[in-house]
Amino acid sequence: MDSIALISQTSEPTFAKMIASCSRKVRDTLYSRLGVKASHSGVTLQLGKKRDEQVKKLHERFKNADSKAESDVCQEIIRNWLYTQRPMLKAALDYLKIPNQDGLVEMETDFFKNLSESDAKAVFEHVAAQFDPEHVWIYLNFVEVPKIPNWSNN
Repeated sequence: MDSIALISQTSEPTFAKMIASCSRKVRDTLYSRLGVKASHSGVTLQLGKKRDEQVKKLHERFKNADSKAESDVCQEIIRNWLYTQRPMLKAALDYLKIPNQDGLVEMETDFFKNLSESDAKAVFEHVAAQFDPEHVWIYLNFVEVPKIPNWSNN
Protein backbone atom coordinates (compact mmCIF):
# COMPACT_ATOMS: atom_id res chain seq x y z
CA MET A 1 0.00 0.00 0.00
CA ASP A 2 1.26 3.47 -0.86
CA SER A 3 2.55 5.39 2.19
CA ILE A 4 0.11 8.27 1.62
CA ALA A 5 -2.81 5.83 1.56
CA LEU A 6 -1.45 4.19 4.68
CA ILE A 7 -1.17 7.52 6.52
CA SER A 8 -4.66 8.45 5.28
CA GLN A 9 -6.14 5.33 6.88
CA THR A 10 -4.22 5.74 10.12
CA SER A 11 -6.24 6.91 13.12
CA GLU A 12 -5.49 10.35 14.56
CA PRO A 13 -4.10 8.95 17.84
CA THR A 14 -1.70 6.64 15.98
CA PHE A 15 -0.67 9.41 13.59
CA ALA A 16 0.01 11.61 16.62
CA LYS A 17 2.29 8.87 17.99
CA MET A 18 4.06 8.68 14.64
CA ILE A 19 4.71 12.41 14.66
CA ALA A 20 5.74 12.35 18.32
CA SER A 21 8.38 9.74 17.47
CA CYS A 22 10.02 12.27 15.12
CA SER A 23 12.58 14.66 16.54
CA ARG A 24 11.41 18.17 17.33
CA LYS A 25 13.55 19.51 14.49
CA VAL A 26 11.84 17.16 12.01
CA ARG A 27 8.38 18.10 13.31
CA ASP A 28 9.15 21.83 13.12
CA THR A 29 10.53 21.42 9.59
CA LEU A 30 7.40 19.51 8.50
CA TYR A 31 5.10 22.16 9.94
CA SER A 32 7.12 24.97 8.39
CA ARG A 33 7.56 23.49 4.91
CA LEU A 34 3.96 22.33 4.66
CA GLY A 35 2.54 25.57 6.08
CA VAL A 36 0.87 23.88 9.04
CA LYS A 37 0.18 26.39 11.79
CA ALA A 38 -2.03 26.35 14.84
CA SER A 39 -4.75 28.98 14.73
CA HIS A 40 -4.23 31.99 16.92
CA SER A 41 -7.44 32.97 18.65
CA GLY A 42 -6.23 36.03 20.52
CA VAL A 43 -5.16 34.01 23.52
CA THR A 44 -2.00 31.97 23.23
CA LEU A 45 -2.85 28.32 22.94
CA GLN A 46 -1.55 25.95 25.53
CA LEU A 47 1.40 24.02 24.18
CA GLY A 48 -0.44 20.68 24.17
CA LYS A 49 -3.45 22.12 22.34
CA LYS A 50 -1.21 23.81 19.77
CA ARG A 51 0.66 20.55 19.17
CA ASP A 52 -2.58 18.56 18.86
CA GLU A 53 -3.98 21.07 16.38
CA GLN A 54 -0.81 21.03 14.28
CA VAL A 55 -0.76 17.22 14.22
CA LYS A 56 -4.40 17.12 13.15
CA LYS A 57 -3.77 19.65 10.37
CA LEU A 58 -0.68 17.75 9.22
CA HIS A 59 -2.67 14.52 9.11
CA GLU A 60 -5.35 16.22 6.98
CA ARG A 61 -2.65 17.62 4.72
CA PHE A 62 -1.21 14.15 4.13
CA LYS A 63 -4.66 12.70 3.51
CA ASN A 64 -4.87 15.00 0.49
CA ALA A 65 -1.24 14.63 -0.58
CA ASP A 66 -0.37 13.46 -4.06
CA SER A 67 3.26 14.33 -4.75
CA LYS A 68 6.27 12.03 -4.73
CA ALA A 69 7.94 14.26 -2.13
CA GLU A 70 4.96 13.98 0.22
CA SER A 71 4.85 10.22 -0.33
CA ASP A 72 8.54 10.02 0.59
CA VAL A 73 7.92 12.05 3.75
CA CYS A 74 5.03 9.77 4.74
CA GLN A 75 7.24 6.74 4.16
CA GLU A 76 9.96 8.16 6.41
CA ILE A 77 7.45 9.05 9.14
CA ILE A 78 6.17 5.48 9.14
CA ARG A 79 9.67 3.98 9.00
CA ASN A 80 10.83 6.17 11.89
CA TRP A 81 7.77 5.23 13.98
CA LEU A 82 8.18 1.53 13.23
CA TYR A 83 11.69 1.71 14.65
CA THR A 84 10.05 2.58 17.98
CA GLN A 85 7.78 -0.47 17.60
CA ARG A 86 10.56 -3.06 17.56
CA PRO A 87 8.91 -5.48 20.02
CA MET A 88 5.99 -5.75 17.58
CA LEU A 89 8.34 -6.23 14.64
CA LYS A 90 10.20 -8.90 16.58
CA ALA A 91 6.95 -10.73 17.38
CA ALA A 92 6.02 -10.84 13.68
CA LEU A 93 9.47 -11.94 12.55
CA ASP A 94 9.75 -14.54 15.29
CA TYR A 95 6.34 -15.94 14.34
CA LEU A 96 7.54 -16.26 10.76
CA LYS A 97 10.84 -17.76 11.98
CA ILE A 98 12.85 -14.97 10.33
CA PRO A 99 16.21 -14.37 12.04
CA ASN A 100 16.23 -10.90 13.54
CA GLN A 101 17.88 -8.79 16.18
CA ASP A 102 15.16 -7.20 18.27
CA GLY A 103 12.91 -6.77 15.25
CA LEU A 104 15.59 -5.70 12.78
CA VAL A 105 16.78 -7.82 9.87
CA GLU A 106 19.90 -7.52 7.76
CA MET A 107 18.15 -8.59 4.57
CA GLU A 108 15.50 -7.12 2.34
CA THR A 109 11.95 -7.76 3.55
CA ASP A 110 10.80 -9.16 0.20
CA PHE A 111 9.79 -12.39 1.94
CA PHE A 112 6.71 -10.57 3.26
CA LYS A 113 5.40 -10.10 -0.28
CA ASN A 114 5.32 -13.87 -0.81
CA LEU A 115 3.11 -14.74 2.16
CA SER A 116 -0.07 -16.60 1.32
CA GLU A 117 -3.40 -15.14 2.37
CA SER A 118 -3.69 -17.70 5.18
CA ASP A 119 -0.14 -16.94 6.40
CA ALA A 120 -0.85 -13.20 6.27
CA LYS A 121 -4.00 -13.69 8.32
CA ALA A 122 -2.20 -15.94 10.80
CA VAL A 123 0.69 -13.53 11.41
CA PHE A 124 -1.74 -10.61 11.71
CA GLU A 125 -3.90 -12.44 14.26
CA HIS A 126 -0.89 -13.69 16.23
CA VAL A 127 0.76 -10.29 16.54
CA ALA A 128 -2.52 -8.35 16.93
CA ALA A 129 -3.29 -10.48 19.99
CA GLN A 130 -0.24 -8.92 21.65
CA PHE A 131 -0.13 -5.42 20.15
CA ASP A 132 -2.52 -2.77 18.89
CA PRO A 133 -4.19 -4.28 15.79
CA GLU A 134 -3.95 -0.97 13.94
CA HIS A 135 -0.19 -0.85 14.51
CA VAL A 136 0.16 -4.42 13.24
CA TRP A 137 -1.97 -3.55 10.20
CA ILE A 138 0.25 -0.53 9.44
CA TYR A 139 3.43 -2.59 9.78
CA LEU A 140 2.24 -5.43 7.58
CA ASN A 141 0.97 -3.03 4.93
CA PHE A 142 4.21 -1.07 5.05
CA VAL A 143 6.25 -4.21 4.34
CA GLU A 144 3.76 -5.10 1.58
CA VAL A 145 2.20 -8.24 2.99
CA PRO A 146 -0.59 -9.15 0.55
CA LYS A 147 -4.22 -9.54 1.60
CA ILE A 148 -3.99 -8.33 5.19
CA PRO A 149 -7.20 -8.46 7.21
CA ASN A 150 -8.54 -5.06 8.22
CA TRP A 151 -8.12 -4.05 11.81
CA SER A 152 -11.41 -3.69 13.68
CA ASN A 153 -11.54 0.13 13.76
CA ASN A 154 -10.85 0.50 10.04
